[in-house]
Amino acid sequence: MGQATIKYRDPIHGFIEVRALENKIVDTAAFQRLRNIKQLAFTFYVYHGAEHSRFGHSLGVMHLVTRAFNSAVKGFENYFPDGKKAWCEQILRLIALTHDLGHAPFSHASEDGLMPNGMNHEEYTEKIIMETEISEIINEIGSEFVLKYGEEYDISPKLICDIYTGKSDVQNSEFTFLKSFMDSELDCDKMDYLLRDSYYCGVNYGKYDIDRLISSFTIFNKDGSLMLAIKSGGVQSFEAFVLARYFMFIQVYFHNTRRYFDITLINSLKEILPGGKYPEDTAEYLLWDDCRVIQLLKNNVSSHECCKNIIKRVVYPQIYHTNTHPGEADKKNFKIICRALFSKIEKEYFIIDKSAGKMPHKIPRKLGSDEEGKIIIYNNKTDTVSSIHDESIIISNLTKEIDIMSIYCHPQKSDEATRLIKEIHSDV
Repeated sequence: MGQATIKYRDPIHGFIEVRALENKIVDTAAFQRLRNIKQLAFTFYVYHGAEHSRFGHSLGVMHLVTRAFNSAVKGFENYFPDGKKAWCEQILRLIALTHDLGHAPFSHASEDGLMPNGMNHEEYTEKIIMETEISEIINEIGSEFVLKYGEEYDISPKLICDIYTGKSDVQNSEFTFLKSFMDSELDCDKMDYLLRDSYYCGVNYGKYDIDRLISSFTIFNKDGSLMLAIKSGGVQSFEAFVLARYFMFIQVYFHNTRRYFDITLINSLKEILPGGKYPEDTAEYLLWDDCRVIQLLKNNVSSHECCKNIIKRVVYPQIYHTNTHPGEADKKNFKIICRALFSKIEKEYFIIDKSAGKMPHKIPRKLGSDEEGKIIIYNNKTDTVSSIHDESIIISNLTKEIDIMSIYCHPQKSDEATRLIKEIHSDV
């Protein structure tokens, strides 16, 4: 569009180019708020480098979605002539840039049960896009596209929200194709956060060959419907990507201390937030960030033990946990141990974590399935397609839910509880 670009130096991707009108979005108060929303909540209490924010992640996703889209459409100029290609790319860049605007303080860690009327952060994102100055900026970008390419290439805030959320009134194969770059088992959101979280945590679990993976992106035309696919030579890079996510969940996202602080934060905020919920009003919601929550926790240290435990980093020991993929016997033992502990020691001394269930991936087994999330492998030598399950024994066997169940105990009672668990195990 002839816009000047601003370059942001990023530790993961090098220079990230942001167009002038896009940078007007970055400069809004709603987007700058993301500097004070930590990507991984209190994970920095475990991996001290994990202080990074949703701000850098949002820029990184916009950078990656641009690379991924241009890689996929290369050689398909008949589907994406210059005007349409530029239009689709801009839509994806705006979706990527704004997709996390609605996150609550400390991201996912403070969202469970704390949003009013069953809302989620995606719904807050839509409200922020539609109800703040960001709406006017997106309309301004749309006006430039109309001026250059015609009315059919308009971009509106509603279009951006509807494509990302999958609203039926705008869905066609083209928009479904675009959505897959931002919401699928192959999306750029996951691509960025794995590399970024791995880097800032100082671990290698989330690393994979992103250049090879992106270069393998292509398009499969199924009866006139465009679908994002992977060239057959990219199977191993996709396997590495899925395994990176799997290991990050086990080693970082479900780390026992991180899970403890997630639960403690939720319990604290239910007690000290006004009305036990974040405000529904967009302007009021945008006033909440990590800094405000930390101050609120500090103000309640003397009256709420959960607040004190967060501010002073008081950790309840994890005295028992199941396997990563617990079977029925493991789950039964967990229930037996909980009942026995509660009968000998008061229940208030324990924190039980049963909510860590997560599939390693959600890729359907069959290409003919109507489920979303299909990963198509395209072999250009034979002009045939197959499912990633057919091509990868790793993916086809990685189907059991990560469901680590844990028991945490107050430090005053942890030794006694540990002895009881040993006795219970010997009896079992």
